[in-house]
Amino acid sequence: MSLFTPRLYTLFRRIVKIFRDILLANPTYRGRATAMNCMLQRLADRKEDDGVRDLIFDSFHTLWFDSEAFNASVANLSATASVTTSKMPQAGVKAELYCREAAEQMVEVVTVSGSAEELTCLVKGLLFGCGDGEKDKKVMERKRRQDDALNQCKNLVSSLFEILLRFEEMRSNDRDDGKELVAILSTLGVFSQAYPEILVSHIDTIVPYLKGDNGAKRYEAQIVRNVSSIISRTAPNFTLEELVRLTKGELPADLVNIAYKFPSEAVSSAIEALCKLANHHHATPESVQQKKLHNLSVQFYSYLLKTADATDATANKKSVKDNVKRALSGLGSVCRFFVCKDSADHHSIDPNIFSIVTETSQLRFAENALSNACFSIFLKYLNKDDEATKCLALRAMTGVFISRPRVVLAAEQMGIISDVMSEKAPTSVQLETLKCWRDVLLAEETRIESGEARAKMAGQKNITVSKRIAGDQDGDSCISGSVLTRHASRLYEMTLSKEEKIRHMIVELIGHLLRQGLINPMETVPYLLAMQGDIKSPSTRSLALKLLINEGEKRPDMLNQRIQAGIKRAFNFQQIVYPHDDEKDTLQVTALLENKCEGDRVRIETIFDEVIKESSIRNKKAQRQGLYKSIIGMFEKEAFHESSLMKMNTLKHYKTDRLRLLAFASQILAHLPYNCTADPLFIVYHTSCITALEGNELLVRFAELLGNDVCDPNASEDELEKTAKLKDPKNSAFISRLRSDANFDVVEFGVLCEKACGLNLLLNLKNFLRKAYNLSEARIAEYLPSEKERINERGIYISEGASKFCAHVAPIFEPLSRANNSYSIDWNTAIRTYALFRNLMREGDLESNMLHFDEGNTKRGTKRKRCDLKIESSPGPPVASSQLHSQEVSPD
Repeated sequence: MSLFTPRLYTLFRRIVKIFRDILLANPTYRGRATAMNCMLQRLADRKEDDGVRDLIFDSFHTLWFDSEAFNASVANLSATASVTTSKMPQAGVKAELYCREAAEQMVEVVTVSGSAEELTCLVKGLLFGCGDGEKDKKVMERKRRQDDALNQCKNLVSSLFEILLRFEEMRSNDRDDGKELVAILSTLGVFSQAYPEILVSHIDTIVPYLKGDNGAKRYEAQIVRNVSSIISRTAPNFTLEELVRLTKGELPADLVNIAYKFPSEAVSSAIEALCKLANHHHATPESVQQKKLHNLSVQFYSYLLKTADATDATANKKSVKDNVKRALSGLGSVCRFFVCKDSADHHSIDPNIFSIVTETSQLRFAENALSNACFSIFLKYLNKDDEATKCLALRAMTGVFISRPRVVLAAEQMGIISDVMSEKAPTSVQLETLKCWRDVLLAEETRIESGEARAKMAGQKNITVSKRIAGDQDGDSCISGSVLTRHASRLYEMTLSKEEKIRHMIVELIGHLLRQGLINPMETVPYLLAMQGDIKSPSTRSLALKLLINEGEKRPDMLNQRIQAGIKRAFNFQQIVYPHDDEKDTLQVTALLENKCEGDRVRIETIFDEVIKESSIRNKKAQRQGLYKSIIGMFEKEAFHESSLMKMNTLKHYKTDRLRLLAFASQILAHLPYNCTADPLFIVYHTSCITALEGNELLVRFAELLGNDVCDPNASEDELEKTAKLKDPKNSAFISRLRSDANFDVVEFGVLCEKACGLNLLLNLKNFLRKAYNLSEARIAEYLPSEKERINERGIYISEGASKFCAHVAPIFEPLSRANNSYSIDWNTAIRTYALFRNLMREGDLESNMLHFDEGNTKRGTKRKRCDLKIESSPGPPVASSQLHSQEVSPD
């Protein structure tokens, strides 16, 4: 089974074929359910190769839906069964037996996976996987496979009902019987979603399960929910005779009883089934099911009206809370699933129409009177102080939003949406708001894709043919998405929430918005990159990674264009979400992850490794170099930007996190998953260019400031470097003379030291890459970015035993007063940074590098000699916790 997980294309194809042959020869193979579940998971993976997906589809079609395979299994069945007569059983009987075996396999797969979603995707793909206008040879084969699957569905459904009856005859009333019953009903639910017509003739078999007395107490809610869902999906296909027969029986009463007895999930499914029966095209306003639905709604509304103004002592009783929860859930489901005929909302809804109705006799379905009154009572409960009640009211209000999208506009005008999404709202309410928005978007998407929206437009009598030709009359389809887009800035802010559930939910919602084209991908990608820094929530990182991969397939240059903003967002994210390490009381900001390998080995990787590995740029040299250049460009922008305030005696609004952001970026450059030797050489080349140009200029400016030799500013160790070796340099005699000099600009010295700290990161990064990837001096000297990749240099790995790149930095300026945000220079840190910078520049002998530019490519004029350098990056001065002051870095 472990061989199902690797992404080796050829190996996986062979495994699937072998497994398919095993099951055709031995359908009772005991490991079949687990293996099939693994195959379905691979099929549901959007990153999977199309060839593998086609093979899995073909394999399941052969195993479950191919009539020829049923007939071909005669020999296999006769070999496994004990045949006492000389005559072989008829082929039809054998096909029926094989079909029953396929149905049992489906039930086992649902039992193992615990969900029928993946099986539903498979069945829908087999039944409706290709269009009518496609004529490709492979498409024609899929069409034949689709027709064959449609023919076999009836046999499979009949076999599933036989399994259900056999289960009832042979059940032992064990406590786990309910689990098997739920799996059988869930498998039937798969066909009710994909092909509901074929279940109509069998509906009488499952109706008794709605009694809620099935001998499986732990699973009763799941049983009645599954049966209710099957009835709601098959109800539109009932004939008049079937509808009358079912509704005159106990079906409506059983659904009402479920609404009074079972949890909210089962209540919603039961009311949906009752609404579908009441909205049937053969049903009348005086039908039994609509009367029972109306009475149920009035009773729920009356209870909410009675308890709306109850005292805290009464409202906090468990019985009252449970009843309020049931009533809100029930009314919300009624508002969502019941369709009021000829009660379309006006183009703009006046918020004044929402008022609480005290006379229950005025509550009627016509003209949305009941829906308007329910919205008012929901709003009253939303304004209560109890968080659980607010969430329940918001969930119920979502039912109104889904059925009547124009009410969303009214809610926006009333400020409801802004209130529940604001930072002041309780965490549970914010989370419920995101879930409700997800449900609204998915419901609208399903309504359009299923053809329900088109049918509704066609049924509107006030729209003429000319208006239909003029344009899309379904204006409601874009309302919810447009309102949510107005709050896009708040959605992005919620990615910085300290609640893991909110972060996961917001990423999921962003995924739906991206798929539906409601938000700008260029603006969204940096936030998704930032979520790769959510190191304590693997599920959130994985979901954000899938969205980044999808966007990368559509726009290959997106990563190169937005990587800088993504790094800054990731840095800010970790500062806000993971502000302090409880044990060390230091900021927990890191771009590196440690993963255990074989034995005691630890592999160091960056938070963006998976994004780069799964993107298309990994195999494209130009795009890889563009990515590296974008990250290195942060040093050119951030490290060498001089503030206009440097001439002042004190700095105000100083960005203390600039250096730590550069350290964050240097960690990424040090441990990226490089493809070939040319990649680290590219980094070394550009760091050398930056340090050569900017480093020499910085040395000259230091010499001018300190009064040293400008012609040869770094020939040997100067007085200030010797002072840096003291235990407390700031109290030395040399520093005292320097500080007393009226011509010495302290602020400019601090700003230059900050720039030197950024260059120190680059110098240490270059030395680290040389050692980690065994780059020789000769190879570095002869490298040019424009050269072709060498075959013998492909597939490199970081040296075994290489340590984590050390990128500790300390702020040059320390806060004087947090109140007015003013800073003064930290002399000890500044002096040691100055000494380290001069030492690294001397070791690199950068003065001997002659650079010139030719047609846009940077080339080296002369080769340089370098002595063996100590590659270990210098840790720099110790960081005091009091000096670390978090402040956001703008990604723009």
